[in-house]
Amino acid sequence: MQRQSTKILLIEDDQDDFRLIRDLFSEIDRGHYHLDWARNYQEGLKQIQAGLHDIYMIDYRLGADDGLQLLAEAVKAGSQAPIIMITGLADQEIDVAAMQAGATDYLVKSQVNGQLLERSIRYALEHSRLLKKIQELAIHDVLTGLYNRRELYRFLENELTKCQRYGHPLSLLMMDIDHFKDINDRFGHRTGDEILQHIAQVLLSNARACDLLVRYGGDEFIVVMLETSASQALQGAERLRKVVETESVKVKRENDIIENIKVTVSLGVATFPGDANSSDALIEAADQALYQAKLKGRNCVACFHAGQAQGGYKNDQ
Repeated sequence: MQRQSTKILLIEDDQDDFRLIRDLFSEIDRGHYHLDWARNYQEGLKQIQAGLHDIYMIDYRLGADDGLQLLAEAVKAGSQAPIIMITGLADQEIDVAAMQAGATDYLVKSQVNGQLLERSIRYALEHSRLLKKIQELAIHDVLTGLYNRRELYRFLENELTKCQRYGHPLSLLMMDIDHFKDINDRFGHRTGDEILQHIAQVLLSNARACDLLVRYGGDEFIVVMLETSASQALQGAERLRKVVETESVKVKRENDIIENIKVTVSLGVATFPGDANSSDALIEAADQALYQAKLKGRNCVACFHAGQAQGGYKNDQ
């Protein structure tokens, strides 16, 4: 299988230095690299914002402009591509400043050869790959692959700010598995994990692409529904409830016996801004609505209503 070429943008205001780097790529290139050139700060920033390259190489001095400032703007703009700072000065302070600003590596033009350039690129790509993997692990639940509580709060803070600005509604569904403790006690925690994974797959298969799907903890799940009114969220919650109710989970028991386990879920619905004015308040409102669904007999959906009975439960006794 042919390896796809790595697209690299060199942001360099000196044509002679561009030719130097270009010639080095000619020495190491086996069809693995594609080098583009941006001649100044503004052109480089525009290209970074477009996000069409795998790696950016930024000169420390871009005429009267500062490469470190461009690096900072790239990071601020949310660029995920690795950035290599290049300079004509072998200065430890610049090296440290570049690393602190977010550069993956620092190269001195007079010391660069083909081997060093290729090593720097390979290191930058591998560092970027590992960083993305760590970032993914930090915001996802290991068992289900859904987002975790940390990402829920970050997402809610951003989206509620937008909702306040533009006057859009946002709804939150809180869901848990009915009698989940009994399932764990009867079938074991391995089966319990399989059921949690099944519920996660139901959510992934039936939620909208714009919804945030979260394992909140234990057997609790949350769905954040953007630009969704209370009535629309109620319909969505009821649809999820029915899907879970009609399906069964196949689990392997002792002696390789396959058993179909039927599960049901209860859901609580709360909407911003009608039911709450903050992330914590919205989650609490959905939790209270879920409590009402439990009181109603489970396997049902309840909406939050101000003044309803307060309560809570512990993993569904």
